[in-house]
Amino acid sequence: MKEDKRFYTFVFAPTASSPLRKFNVPHKVLQAILGFAIVGMLTVVYGAYRLTQHAYVVAKLNILEHKNRELREKNQEAESKYDQLQNRLAALDTTQRKLAEVSGVSRTADVSKDIGRGGPDGEADISGIEQTTAALESELRNIKDVFDRNQVKLSSTPNGWPVRGYITDGFGNRRNPFGGGGYESHAGLDIATNHGTAIEATADGLVIFAGAHGGYGNIVVIDHGYGVTTRYGHMSKIDVQVGQHVTRGKMIGAVGSTGRSTAPHCHYEVRLHDRPVNPLNYISINK
Repeated sequence: MKEDKRFYTFVFAPTASSPLRKFNVPHKVLQAILGFAIVGMLTVVYGAYRLTQHAYVVAKLNILEHKNRELREKNQEAESKYDQLQNRLAALDTTQRKLAEVSGVSRTADVSKDIGRGGPDGEADISGIEQTTAALESELRNIKDVFDRNQVKLSSTPNGWPVRGYITDGFGNRRNPFGGGGYESHAGLDIATNHGTAIEATADGLVIFAGAHGGYGNIVVIDHGYGVTTRYGHMSKIDVQVGQHVTRGKMIGAVGSTGRSTAPHCHYEVRLHDRPVNPLNYISINK
């Protein structure tokens, strides 16, 4: 083979006044340098491509990790909400059951059988529990309204003794205690005790009369609503005023012997639509 003696000459002048410098570079050497340069460039380009691809993969992984973290947080929040709703539902069911039993109201829904259930569709479960809870809360409000009305009625219903003592005269016909013979109608109970003993209201109500009134002497009349009134007669003193609201057990005056009376006692009446009824129907013997 014939040896390739071709070469390239490069002339350099470092400065304008410097002598020229000449370099001869063989043809094969220049080709080798160009080849290495091309290979190096391709390597750089490929490396840049790989780095770009790696950066894209890392960014995608970061996005996926962020989404997974959000999903985990949402799942934890959903589980927490589910547990809270379950606990709330159980508490409401218990409260409703107790109120229904006390107030005598029948329940239209029994949710206890749904408490503690689950399934793969968490959102559907939570939605179902929210609907059940809303329905239960609505029914609970209705029961509470009835319960509150019953409580008001109960607190406004005469119950117990206005004063501790002995029943000397009952409700109905009795022999005239002032002599002269014959019988008379007695509209209440006469409860004998010491002069000055405190007299208490037997139910919540509004004082509609407080003062002297004929044979009753000093008397307090309380309107309890629902057509019910009570009267407390023969008081030695009165401790309430007309228009005053009193509660059961509130001291309204003291035992005396004013009016048509033979000795200190409390004349106690219960009236329904202004007609006297037997107070014993509203008194517990054990109280």
